[in-house]
Amino acid sequence: MTGLMLFLVSVVALAFSMFFSGIETGFLSVSRARVLHMVRAGGRRAKLIQEAISNLGKTTTTVLVGNNIANVVFSSANAALSVMVFPDSATAQAIWGFVAACLVLFLCEFMPKLLCAARPIARLLMLIPIWVMVSRVLAPLGAALTYVIEIILPNREARSRVTPESVLKILKDRKDGVRRL
Repeated sequence: MTGLMLFLVSVVALAFSMFFSGIETGFLSVSRARVLHMVRAGGRRAKLIQEAISNLGKTTTTVLVGNNIANVVFSSANAALSVMVFPDSATAQAIWGFVAACLVLFLCEFMPKLLCAARPIARLLMLIPIWVMVSRVLAPLGAALTYVIEIILPNREARSRVTPESVLKILKDRKDGVRRL
């Protein structure tokens, strides 16, 4: 019974890792103009995609947290399963671990990213309802991690922003854009 439970946990964690890797690539690959067009046409799912990509920092944090949790759960369950199946063979356990790592690389990194990069809008429209639920669950953890990082690394460089006022100021200056004192 325990072996079956570990196997099911491994499969579910593998599925979540596939989901997070694919949706990350989808969010980064999707055409914002196409999403905006679909939102203006009244697409509910497109509006959810637009909300996710409009706050890409929060979205990326949630994706990374979820993917790491899924990979750790998969690795832990898989290691316990290998010890259960091969209790006396360290070599067999090592081979099991190697095969599991190759499985994660192929099924959870390569394939979902390839699929979501090829047709990002179609894949995102299909996956966005799941994303909404998962992101609500992981949002508090992502916010807490972001807060801790802000405490540890408080002095970030300020980003320069081009505002309408700064553009008007440049245009009002001399033809070369430099104001003489």
